Amino acid sequence: MKLIYLTAAVALTAAIATAPASAPAGAPAETIKTVAGEFDDVFGDLQDAVINRGLVIDYVGDVGKMLERTADAARGSGSKPPYLHARYLQFCSAALTHEAVDADVHNLAMCPYVVFAYQTRARPDEVAVGYRQVTLAPAATSQAAQAKVHALLEAVVNEAVGANP
Repeated sequence: MKLIYLTAAVALTAAIATAPASAPAGAPAETIKTVAGEFDDVFGDLQDAVINRGLVIDYVGDVGKMLERTADAARGSGSKPPYLHARYLQFCSAALTHEAVDADVHNLAMCPYVVFAYQTRARPDEVAVGYRQVTLAPAATSQAAQAKVHALLEAVVNEAVGANP
């Protein structure tokens, strides 16, 4: 049994040591954009940008409310999180996910895709909109699938903030 754990530890250490230190090729350098506006309007635009592509939103999370609810326990009495609002959406594209897992079964980790919007106390006049970067296996077929996922996520964010690609 100890040999199995030792082998797993060596394999994990090797995987970490050989993992790329920088963003994968083709990954966009900027995944967060800002826009002036009311948070609820911008978040609605983000939801619409997903739905407009024929995709289904699986879950809407409200990190801002969770941070408010847990602030005293996590930080001490009277502390406030940096956000006025902070929410995210989870969704997936069946076509892109099939392509990615066909390239490598480990690419299942990419799904669901996550896009988010937040408004900070420090900058209440703007809303930040972005997406979680997806990193797939290093094979060329995986990287091609990753580029398509990033293009989708970037298009969703651009639509939500009114940016032209």
